[in-house]
Amino acid sequence: MSQIVKMPQLGETVTEGTILSWLVKVGDSVQEDDPIVEISTDKVDTEVPSPFSGIVSALLVEKGATVEVGTPLLELDGNGEVEKNSIEIPEKEDNEDRPIETKKDDVKPEIKSSRDKKLSPVVRKLAEKNNVDLSLIEGTGEGGRITRKNIEAYIHSSESTEEVQDVAVSNEDESSLTDDNQLLESSQPPRDQKIPRLRKIIAENMILSKKTSAHVMTSVEVDFESIEQLRIENRESFKSTEGFSLTYLPFISRATVESLMEFPVVNSSFDLERGKFKLHEDINLGVAVDLNQEGLLVGTIKNTDSYNLVGVARKISDLSLLLRSGKYDLNDVTGSTFTISNNGSFNSYLTSPIINQPNVAILSAESIKKRAVVIETPDGADSISIRHMGLLSLTWDHRVFDGSTALLFLNAIKDKLEKSNWKKELH
Repeated sequence: MSQIVKMPQLGETVTEGTILSWLVKVGDSVQEDDPIVEISTDKVDTEVPSPFSGIVSALLVEKGATVEVGTPLLELDGNGEVEKNSIEIPEKEDNEDRPIETKKDDVKPEIKSSRDKKLSPVVRKLAEKNNVDLSLIEGTGEGGRITRKNIEAYIHSSESTEEVQDVAVSNEDESSLTDDNQLLESSQPPRDQKIPRLRKIIAENMILSKKTSAHVMTSVEVDFESIEQLRIENRESFKSTEGFSLTYLPFISRATVESLMEFPVVNSSFDLERGKFKLHEDINLGVAVDLNQEGLLVGTIKNTDSYNLVGVARKISDLSLLLRSGKYDLNDVTGSTFTISNNGSFNSYLTSPIINQPNVAILSAESIKKRAVVIETPDGADSISIRHMGLLSLTWDHRVFDGSTALLFLNAIKDKLEKSNWKKELH
């Protein structure tokens, strides 16, 4: 009896996926939960396990094809019969079944473990090619299985260390460059570079968002002086206890979550074709994380309203480390209902971010600097004071609500940041 494996639903908003590589070929014997195909979505790359056991009788979709959820991908036959009209994987293209020639002095260490038995051909080949000792890697796949992303993250971290060591060039060597060499360098023609897949996904999502939402940007100025004084008072003790610094972002996140409770339309999705709002009961805060200028991912803190200030700070720190390590899964980067982008960490003044679909708004936290501002003293007189000031910029979808809602929402965040008893939440 034959069984059909279909394109799975790899996230709430994921509607399609691209076949990156087949991990099996026609005639292979597959056990339930063995990885069979590597699929890329706009959120994550993942290896899909087989829901059945059997012999691969047909590959129904070619490598590189993009298919919708529910599309038949592969046929398994429990009787061992192979269909002749199936799609074969070209050996010349992938070379995954070709034996790897090694010299006697160049043999890779062989790791025997229960995890090794479930390695996909792609992962195994990548590890062998880069001489990776699998015993040093913690797998994040199902049952602790090592995935391609784990291998790539390990290789990347190793290369970073080697690059730091290689950069030890003496001043004497640098000064020995001649004018002719400098002229040659400056006259080199521009070179083409292949667009990385993550950058391509980001580009497609940004274009889609601009075509979908009616983007408008509004901003307010916030006095962060009381928060800054609290940070100074607790800087050493907080870092000693938590292991990371107390930044402005957790305060902004907490104030935003409280304000989303008051303005549920900002915590919604908008379906114009069906004529419906989707007001989300949960507040799942998306936090944009820069991957060292190699791309951007939005991590999700599920049920953010259930955490206090310290809890939010921990979740942001953990999420940033997780995404940059590459050891995240689909649940970590899907399901956001509102997004914050911390552009202030790069010294921004004013930013107009693009909405993270299917959200209807995104908040940019700008840099916070000391500025001279006019304040009112207790006796009613005006005085010039040096305060820590910063802007909050909200890009919002004008299809969903109007400027009055956007400004009331922003001013609610401002009011909470300036007047809340943050000391109580910190201790």
